[in-house]
Amino acid sequence: MSVQSRQALRMVKFVAEMKKNSYPNAGSFAKLLRKADVDENFDCAVSTRTIMRDIETLQNDFHAPIAYDASHRGYYLKNRYWDLNAPVLDDDILSMTLLGTRLATDILPEPVRTDVNSAVEKSLANNNSEFFDDTMIESLLCATGIKAAVDPVIFKKVFDGWRLHQVLALTYKKPNGEIAERKFEPHIIAFHHGIWYVKGYEYGTKNVKSYAVQRIETAAFGVDCFETDKKLLEETRRNGLFEYPKVDGVRLRCDASIAFYLYEHQKTKKFKIERQDDGSLEITLKPAFEHEVIRWVLGESGHIEVLYPPELRKKVAAAGKKIMERNS
Repeated sequence: MSVQSRQALRMVKFVAEMKKNSYPNAGSFAKLLRKADVDENFDCAVSTRTIMRDIETLQNDFHAPIAYDASHRGYYLKNRYWDLNAPVLDDDILSMTLLGTRLATDILPEPVRTDVNSAVEKSLANNNSEFFDDTMIESLLCATGIKAAVDPVIFKKVFDGWRLHQVLALTYKKPNGEIAERKFEPHIIAFHHGIWYVKGYEYGTKNVKSYAVQRIETAAFGVDCFETDKKLLEETRRNGLFEYPKVDGVRLRCDASIAFYLYEHQKTKKFKIERQDDGSLEITLKPAFEHEVIRWVLGESGHIEVLYPPELRKKVAAAGKKIMERNS
């Protein structure tokens, strides 16, 4: 890769970091590049002095509206809509995994992983990326979890159907082994509890369907096109991937032995904690899926007691009794 291309790539990445509100500075950005060298053999590390020259180039040659925020100890864009018209990069860059923003790179199968890494960087630095648009960025809903085996060829076809707004002709293997033919509009791709799902409408209807990608045996384009339904995206963001009924007002008493991890998860889970005199905790959950609460309570091996509602308490007791009978 030429020196010019290396500099251009660094500047693209620096702009992307600012657009993420990461407030990069010469030191933190140099550290990020060194990490990429170790993790990805990217061969892009430079000194802080070189990065400062890159920042000056952005300001002087490209008129980037860069400013320094002392409170964050880093740089930001005064105009977040400013785009970097970077010089043409060497073709070999297009085949390399770019730095920084990653949408579930630990769970995306190849060859999509490389495509996504590259496209997201370009999208952040230049709003005119051909690979993603705003709706696509919004609808790539990712979560963390264990990896699930997915055929890379099928995943690529489903992924491209989603990003290109193509109705898919699917052959789907149901959990009971039955094979079904489907025509499907893939509006959302989501990674949920270790499994990739695609969610959208049955073609020609507003019937919402969700399919596990690893159960898709064939997928093909050529049926029709569709427009992404932003209402479906918003409802999914608000209510979750699956439309299970939620239980309100769940209260649990948790032993002191598991208090440490409850405090660690309080911010993300957003439940209320009340410490008791004996060191135990009483927590009140936000509206939650009943089956997920039951699994959690059972998974803690007796360290959690359901206080409310009584119907949930009975279901947990019944499940515990069944486990005891099968394992006694």
